[in-house]
Amino acid sequence: MAAPATAAVALAQVAPPLYARGEAVYQPWLDDATLQIAATGWGDHYAKAIALLAAHQWLRLTGGTVAGLTPTAAEAVGAISGEGADGRNRSYANPALTGPLDAELATTRYGLAFLSLRRSRYTYGARLAV
Repeated sequence: MAAPATAAVALAQVAPPLYARGEAVYQPWLDDATLQIAATGWGDHYAKAIALLAAHQWLRLTGGTVAGLTPTAAEAVGAISGEGADGRNRSYANPALTGPLDAELATTRYGLAFLSLRRSRYTYGARLAV
């Protein structure tokens, strides 16, 4: 699959609930995310990075209760590492985080996808020694 040409196309692919709200709603989120991420180092994945960050911030700031997301769905992030007998208490596994900003990103599925994408880029992620 080819990389999406624009952040809006990427948003339609990775965050349909936000995209479905219409351009008047999603474009300010994309604009804000664009101001936070430099294009350098992302290559063909820049539009997807913008879309994931925009979706993460939208979900965090709206509580995930619009466009068909329930608060429970918005909060369910990562693999469940422990669960209480009554099913009310859950612990989620988190990827290796490098600081408080990564910890904040790990609070939504979009933020986790952003972290994964960032780690996959040579500029930001692990490097193989030859």
